[in-house]
Amino acid sequence: MATNQAIWGIDMGRCALKAVKLRVGAEGNLELVGQDFIEHPKILSQPDADRHELISNALEKFLSRNDLSKDLVVVSVPGQHTLSRFTKLPPVAPKRIPDIVRYEADQQIPFDMDEVIWDYQTFQQEGTPDIEVGIFAMKRELIRDHLLHFEQASIEPIIVQSGPLAVYNTAHYEGLLETDTTVLLDIGAENTDLIIATQNSLWTRTIPIGGNSLTEALVKSFKLSFSKAESLKRTAATNKYTRQIFQAMRPIFADLVQELQRSIGFYSSTHRDASIEKVIAVGNALLLPGLQKYLQQNLGITVERPESFKKAVSAGQAAQGILQEQHLSLYTAYGLALQGLDRAKITSNLLPSEIAKQALWRKKRPPFAAAAACLLLAGGLIWFRQVSDMKALASSIDNVAPPANAASLINNGPPASDPDWVKAKKILDAGQDLKKQLRELAGQGQAEQDVTAELILLQQNKTVIPALLSVIHKAVPTPPGALGKAETPAQVLAAVQSGTAPPRGQRQQVLIQAMGMQFEQDLKLFDWTSLVEIPEPFNDYDIDTAGEVPGLRIALTFRTPNQGGAAFIRDGFMTALRQAGRRPDTGFYFDQVSLISGEKVGSASRPGAMGRSSSGRSGRGSGVSSKSGLNPALPPESVDPLTFEPIVDDWEFEVWISVIFEDYPGDEDEG
Repeated sequence: MATNQAIWGIDMGRCALKAVKLRVGAEGNLELVGQDFIEHPKILSQPDADRHELISNALEKFLSRNDLSKDLVVVSVPGQHTLSRFTKLPPVAPKRIPDIVRYEADQQIPFDMDEVIWDYQTFQQEGTPDIEVGIFAMKRELIRDHLLHFEQASIEPIIVQSGPLAVYNTAHYEGLLETDTTVLLDIGAENTDLIIATQNSLWTRTIPIGGNSLTEALVKSFKLSFSKAESLKRTAATNKYTRQIFQAMRPIFADLVQELQRSIGFYSSTHRDASIEKVIAVGNALLLPGLQKYLQQNLGITVERPESFKKAVSAGQAAQGILQEQHLSLYTAYGLALQGLDRAKITSNLLPSEIAKQALWRKKRPPFAAAAACLLLAGGLIWFRQVSDMKALASSIDNVAPPANAASLINNGPPASDPDWVKAKKILDAGQDLKKQLRELAGQGQAEQDVTAELILLQQNKTVIPALLSVIHKAVPTPPGALGKAETPAQVLAAVQSGTAPPRGQRQQVLIQAMGMQFEQDLKLFDWTSLVEIPEPFNDYDIDTAGEVPGLRIALTFRTPNQGGAAFIRDGFMTALRQAGRRPDTGFYFDQVSLISGEKVGSASRPGAMGRSSSGRSGRGSGVSSKSGLNPALPPESVDPLTFEPIVDDWEFEVWISVIFEDYPGDEDEG
């Protein structure tokens, strides 16, 4: 938005409030007419710091030193709170780009779209038809929390921009981006914003290493308080223990270089034509002696530190010491002011629309108030006459008797001899009487309706249990040959005695002994961890849904003669259970299939009833006492009741299944 007003760019950092004021001069040149740097008494992230009080005090001090009554304001939000996604668009007409970007945003942003504020920016390299879009988003509650301090200080921003994008705007305007790809580093108190940039594109990542990381390293090495360690860091160059100080901070430097190398390597692998030749670093951490040289030696790339803003003419107080001393920390604020003057490459805006509307309404309120006063005066005369007439009419209306039969009066109309105002009064009274009767009738029969609704619900759900049993039985492995075709105990015994059946330890059988099911209001309260070593992915399907997850918890207790044990159950039964229980349009699906316990029937450690105490598995407050909380304990057996073979080498297992009563959402959670 182009404007002739001066623009303040305000960057509320963890260590200080940083501000730059720009305006367009008479000849169209950019003038830097003001700046401010207000350091917090404590870093906002210190354990004993009152963040809200520190920010409020900084804004109060800033307003006491600067008059914003005629200026506009642009503020930043931290890069670590901003989500940035970049994707290429298919070749489409320009008018279709907003629709496609909205679809991409819905796919790329991992939150409900009502919970975030988002905007986008398109990039296009010269001479190519490809269009890349950057989608920038931030949770609505974080923006509101950040802007609350400005609102309490009566500062109404016109733009909210992410810190890394503001740094990119500064570098682009100042001509720091050349033909090759350039890495921009803004090393802050808590994080380092990495921007890999060209003149027509960018890619960002926030690295959780900053000046505070160095201070905390000194806290651990020298057993100091945070404030004393911060002072020691700032005086490292002149301290007699300089060597020990830098030795303590060296691991942090190494971690920062490692993260930078990893990020640059990832970018290079996805942008094969990129040629990174230079790093431009800003932020007051660059004042540490040797940091610039350390980065250059370990990254193997030239690291430069800008000395001044070259394209803005300093005027008045802008020539004072703050600009020289704090130049490296003002790059975000400078880029914010550039965007307010419509001189920025990135123009996205994360200002919530409701705040923008409130600000616009407050600006228009004075002329609206004047117009309203004129209308009120003109309408007052009309109102006074109307009140007099209405009083006279009301005294006559009160004497009109209510209708004896409201329905008859509505159907047949009032007597033709009545004046019009009497007819209207009688019809109005009749209508109100009928509405009263309707309300009385509407409240009748509610208990009967509730009972009917419950009966209908029972009818709708009566097929669920048979459907669940059908799914489970479909998953049970069927052994080959006569044993698999046997339908009666006699046929099973005959198949085994005939010698055609495989040896007992090789039979692909799952013999279900018991099944219990119980409705749970929240399935997430249960520990689905297996006590049996079983390969992935069958023990890592965690419910990852906000709020309660109601559903059915099924416990299956079964035996298998197959000596494959847990591996056979995983491949031969649990896989089939997951597949059979994840069919579309069934009204339910199996979310988790977990092998809870298992051991051989003849194991010496096996209790009288296989399984574990319910105290470790039943979840919060279920109050059940069986091994699973769902089915009674089964006495151990020594002989197969159908084939009369010993079963001491058989395996007995317990599997839990969580059933959610929704149509299966798809394969997004498959491992």
